[in-house]
Amino acid sequence: MTLRITVILLLALTPLVSLAQPSSVTANAPVINFKLPGLNDEGLRTSLLRGNEARYVNASQIDLVGMQYTIFAEGSPTKVDTTLLAPTASVFIINNKIKVHGEEGMRLINDDLDVSGEKWTYEHAGKNDPNPRKITIERNVRVVFRLAEMKDILK
Repeated sequence: MTLRITVILLLALTPLVSLAQPSSVTANAPVINFKLPGLNDEGLRTSLLRGNEARYVNASQIDLVGMQYTIFAEGSPTKVDTTLLAPTASVFIINNKIKVHGEEGMRLINDDLDVSGEKWTYEHAGKNDPNPRKITIERNVRVVFRLAEMKDILK
């Protein structure tokens, strides 16, 4: 998956300032009902990052309140594959890779499992990466498997 971080992000996170103002001006007001879609090379939506409130920290970091990160099934921009929910999170977008981190609780939901915990990091790399999705949870981890049959899970 290749994310296209476009001018939309810049327009959503920085206020309109006149060219006469110094470049050290930063946004300090939150963006309400923030939405940032991820698109593949064909322009199809692969993910949707949402927040009730977003604050621009720097060119590669956004802090969200009421975060919802939805990843869509490959080739289907309407079928949800995985949803990640958290009351607060920091989102880092570097070299077309997304890393989401939070200290508070989180919940990750898909057809096969439901995971929750605290002090977590979720990484989403390109599909050519050997490990395109990885989640690390450090406290109060709870995993519920929804698989009908689990063969050789401990192998």
